[in-house]
Amino acid sequence: MAERRPLAKSGSHSISLADHLREVAGYARQVAATYLPHWEKLLGAERTEKVAQALVLAALTHDLGKIAEGFQRSLTDPKYRWEFRHEVLSAAILLASKFPDETLRDLVIAAVLTHHRDLTDSQLCKDAGFVPLPMPEIVQEVACKFGEKVAEMRTHWDWLEVFRSQHPELSAIQFPESPEALPLPQGYLESLKREVQSVLVPKDVRGLEFVLVRGWLMAADHAVSSGLTEFRSNLPMFLPLSSLRPSLRPFQRHLSEHRGNAFLEAPTGSGKTIAALGWAFHNRQGGERIFYLLPYQASIEAMADALEQKMGKENVAVLHARALDVAFREHFERLGEYQVAASHARAEAELNRLAHKPIKVATPFQLLKWFFGIPRWEIGISEMIGGLFIFDEIHAYDAHVVALIAEMVKVLHQIGGRFLFMSATFPPFLKDLLKDAIGEPVPEFTLEPEDDWSTKFLSQARHRLRWRDEPLEALVPDILQATEEGKRVLVVANRVAQAQEIYRALRDRIHGVHLLHSRFAHRDRVRREQTIIGALQGENQTLVRVLVATQVVEVSLDVSFDTLFTEVAPVDDLLQRFGRVNRYGEHPDGVDVHVARQFDGERLKFVYDPERLKATITQAPSDGTPLTVSIAADWVRSVYWDGWTAKERERFEQARTAFSALLQDLRPLQHLDEGRDEFRGLFQSVEVLPKSLFAEYEEHRQAKRYLLANSLLVPVRLGTFHLLNKAGRLSKLADGTLLADATYDKELGLLPKEVDIDANIL
Repeated sequence: MAERRPLAKSGSHSISLADHLREVAGYARQVAATYLPHWEKLLGAERTEKVAQALVLAALTHDLGKIAEGFQRSLTDPKYRWEFRHEVLSAAILLASKFPDETLRDLVIAAVLTHHRDLTDSQLCKDAGFVPLPMPEIVQEVACKFGEKVAEMRTHWDWLEVFRSQHPELSAIQFPESPEALPLPQGYLESLKREVQSVLVPKDVRGLEFVLVRGWLMAADHAVSSGLTEFRSNLPMFLPLSSLRPSLRPFQRHLSEHRGNAFLEAPTGSGKTIAALGWAFHNRQGGERIFYLLPYQASIEAMADALEQKMGKENVAVLHARALDVAFREHFERLGEYQVAASHARAEAELNRLAHKPIKVATPFQLLKWFFGIPRWEIGISEMIGGLFIFDEIHAYDAHVVALIAEMVKVLHQIGGRFLFMSATFPPFLKDLLKDAIGEPVPEFTLEPEDDWSTKFLSQARHRLRWRDEPLEALVPDILQATEEGKRVLVVANRVAQAQEIYRALRDRIHGVHLLHSRFAHRDRVRREQTIIGALQGENQTLVRVLVATQVVEVSLDVSFDTLFTEVAPVDDLLQRFGRVNRYGEHPDGVDVHVARQFDGERLKFVYDPERLKATITQAPSDGTPLTVSIAADWVRSVYWDGWTAKERERFEQARTAFSALLQDLRPLQHLDEGRDEFRGLFQSVEVLPKSLFAEYEEHRQAKRYLLANSLLVPVRLGTFHLLNKAGRLSKLADGTLLADATYDKELGLLPKEVDIDANIL
């Protein structure tokens, strides 16, 4: 046994402990080299050198405790349970070692001790000798167990010195001569807990040092354990900026030559994405990450596809709540075999979650979650140091989310972040909020009449505003008339039930009517989106004469219709809906967009602020007005001239105050227990399983096809959830899934007011 080299992992991923530590240290060296200039701006040269040194030392020593015989046995004997935290032994070795510097020592040991579990973990604390009830018999039991585990390291103790001699970075550290010299880490743990409680992140430099060493040690360990040994930082030059610069539009060129924070207000179809990438590559100083942030899943997937074509899939990570499901669906449709598809999808999703790929396409929630102090939040903060953040469609968030984004921007700015905020419609007050968050002036870029193309684009009116005094439901005859004229029609309702009603009124009278909203099972919604988008882009032969949709169409589908019928909504939402019509300027003379300004105020008040709807109507251009870019911008400014409504302002202030208080509680090396629940509370929806899909769901679950089972769930807003719950029509399955006693129709989606009398499963 003594002659066998200690292992870090066994089975299909078997690797020696020495090789694993070397690979993690190699990854850590690459990280340090990449982030050195950004760390120096925050910490200064001397502290940065210490952090870089501590990171590599922690990488070389984090798993030394695995030399214990019991741990080695657990790798090869699946029935044997060792039941001790190996990182406690690693930390004990370091505590008994001689370091050249006390600060360096503390950074290394803190990261090593917490690289799997943080300081709130009861098992880690107990194994380290820190028990909540220090009764003599418990203290004695803990000390004895520690002594037993330490004794197990004798077999491979000589290996430590051999390993140390092979790595120059370890030459300044003198390991103890025998395991008997190892102290119980109780005292160190207690002092560490006291120290981190007194520091703020990121305002306190000491706290930031702890965050960086722990965060990047965990990230490096995860990456190497996933088979990655090269830290990705280099990107291929973005093609239009390297060889096609003369073809860039003036505003794209101006932005791509600007260094620092910026606003970009440019209409849909003008080329904001190319301008944004030009800005990012011009501002990138080394290997810092680029975060491209969008509000909706479908737009994230589309952007990721476009970036993967330019930059390579190996450089682009997709991050949103259902990223695993999307990856699985793509593999399953291609391969047709569940286990293989699920394996590929999980590997892909895990790779995207790692701090590895240099471009992240995500929702802002994927960044916000780290600031809620969820477990291992230090990884996210560490990766965002010095990052480039592109917020696309920044107008799309409500007051609550804007408050969180503004507070997050403050912190990101403090740790070197740079920002580009983009929108087709940019209310001035929103710019002011973001400027305040950054704390300095921010240049604004817009589409100006600088050449023939931009002059024509600005003067061209792609839409003519048509106000209708009837409710949207009453416009069905006009919709039918438009289809008879050969027009492809988009109908946008503000409520799912309203969309379902209009669809029912149309489907029996003409062919080629489709319905899209959020209340479909994930599987069915994706199929619908693929069919509709494919048909509109000429990829399939499906007839699409009318699409009836809700707000999901505003910024998620890259589609173009010939005319629009919509219920009134806040001006910025309306303009996004208009952007789905004549999107590519295929009708040079412009097209009519019909807006119904009569609506059910009692129902719509749960969707939009009544004050905002009133302002949208009263400040609107008159009927028949051709909507040029400047007229649309003036409309937005007049509606938002006073900023938030009273209700919106209240939500904004409440969210900002609560989030700011949460940030004050953020401490290194530990997560916030309340953070996870508060983060989940941001999502104003829950998922339910309609009774009629229960049998299929159970079949998938029994066969362990969990991803297929999850694809049957339907997201519903909290209002619908409370309606069902109050009526006693929700029950909980053994796995925690909510079962809804409501009709589900693959053509219509969930009908929460209708009981599914055909589903008798209880």
